[in-house]
Order: sequence, then structure tokens, then C-alpha cells
Amino acid sequence: MTKRKINVEIELCDSDINSIEDLEREILAQDVIEKIAEKYLYSLQQEIARETVKTRGSKRIHIKTTNFEFNFKARRALDKNGKKSSS
Repeated sequence: MTKRKINVEIELCDSDINSIEDLEREILAQDVIEKIAEKYLYSLQQEIARETVKTRGSKRIHIKTTNFEFNFKARRALDKNGKKSSS
């Protein structure tokens, strides 16, 4: 299983934080879940792209994580320069 490290940057105002509870409240007020989901899906998309490059001649892609499983055929097409690319 692939492990992913996701770094999320949030902005906090020092003057609004006077205790651990304030810090917790400020963090929860930000839409951290959406940011994490976006970064996770972007990371997964990058892995799929790398897998496509790695399998060059093969058109079969298989990515499996704990929660998702992708098994599909990559289509080969010619780009603007006439080179083969996967999509």
C-alpha cells in the first residue's frame, strides 16, 4: 500500500489565539478537510500519471489504495507534435 504525506498550509492570526482551545477553534474554522481531499486526489492523479509512463507499452493501469481501486485502460493518442501520449 502506498503511503501519502499531505502537507496543508493554513493561515492563523497570532492575536486571535490565546489558548489551545482558540488554536483548535481557528484550525477547525478553516476548510481543512476540503484542502486535504484536494491534495490527496492530486497526489493520486500524479501516481496514475507516473504509472502510465512506467508501463509504456501496456495500456492497462491498476492503482489500489485502502479506499479506492482503479483499473482501467489508458488510451494512446497522438499529441500536436505527432508523438504518442496517454490520456
